[in-house]
Amino acid sequence: MTSLRARIVVTLVLSIICVVVMATATLFWMRKGHIQKEERDYAELVSEEILLIAPLLGDDQGNRGAHLVSRPAAGDPRPELTNLLQSQLRRTGSDLEIVVTQPAEITHPVASINFKSGWLTIPLRNLHHREEILLSLTGWFLLVTIGTVGVALWFAHRITRHLAVLERVAATIDTDGVLPRLPESGPAELRATAHALNTMTDKLKNAAESRMRLVAAAGHDLRTPLTRMRLRAEFLDDEEDRSMWLNDLEELDHIADSAIQLVSEETQRERSQLLRVDEIISEICRDLASMKAPVTILKTEAVTISSAPLALTRAVRNLVINAATHGGGAFVTVGLENKCTALITIDDEGPGIPDHCMSRVFEPFFRADPARRKYAAGAGLGLAIAKEIVERHGGKLTLQNRSPKGLRQEIIFPACFA
Repeated sequence: MTSLRARIVVTLVLSIICVVVMATATLFWMRKGHIQKEERDYAELVSEEILLIAPLLGDDQGNRGAHLVSRPAAGDPRPELTNLLQSQLRRTGSDLEIVVTQPAEITHPVASINFKSGWLTIPLRNLHHREEILLSLTGWFLLVTIGTVGVALWFAHRITRHLAVLERVAATIDTDGVLPRLPESGPAELRATAHALNTMTDKLKNAAESRMRLVAAAGHDLRTPLTRMRLRAEFLDDEEDRSMWLNDLEELDHIADSAIQLVSEETQRERSQLLRVDEIISEICRDLASMKAPVTILKTEAVTISSAPLALTRAVRNLVINAATHGGGAFVTVGLENKCTALITIDDEGPGIPDHCMSRVFEPFFRADPARRKYAAGAGLGLAIAKEIVERHGGKLTLQNRSPKGLRQEIIFPACFA
């Protein structure tokens, strides 16, 4: 029970039910005293009737056949009424014996009074039972509870409907981490919340755009001094120094290109379309294999996804090159998982990534081991660019170490069916 709506409903229902319970208990206590008074009045009235009849009958044997019988009236015993009336007769000083029964053929009880000459039977009016009163109170309590729950649900819906709008809007956050603008309507508190979120969204968007412009500008501005340095390095007399300078400059140039590429991926929007991902990946692998890269296709199945062709090609190419360069070879598999998911797997047999670094692998310019620079130049942006592309088009990129060695890179996309 973690939602605000559920908590409001429960709070209102419990509060109103507690009030109703206390009111019911008070009403029942007052009703109990009234019931006892009714019972006393009832017993007094019946006993007075019996005492008025008793002198008229007395021991007159002539009236016995007309008014008296030899035994009490047949029927189910009513001990509560019997005890009540018998106690009242004893309080008035009478020693008459009385028995109350409920005959099956009538709806009211019958009292049988034992005179010396026989039993006199008289009908009695019904006395309201406590069970009937309790049943009425229970029904009233249930009706109040049902009404309370209905009102609480309506009240909670009225309170939280604007919060539900905030929740739905927050769920539509885009891949840039920016919220769409919220309608600034409703109660004052919700309007203030929506205004604060809209202001935060504008600031985040401006900050992200400023960061992208800064990176792009730095990447472009680096090209001119890099070009001058490359020209000067070409005229160095020492062959070894010249080679080292050119390698470093090539790596700097690659870093600048990767930074510009990352900015392009985050700012540009390439239109998605239905693609045969197996065909695209097969073409990538053949192209890299033709350049003597250790790339092997293990298995491919015909799978269609929705993505941007150039962006997807760039992402997969980065991952395959990463496996082929740092993992001693890339082994690629494309297939359909659970009949609804396109799964692209890129395995290698390299040293993998230390577990303590796994949470940082998608950070820009991150390197699991600086010593890797001796194997190949790189900017440390390949995984960051691939992750940005995959998630922007509705996919998911994960990395995990294999046993006993190697790294597995997996891309998951929702499969499309014609």
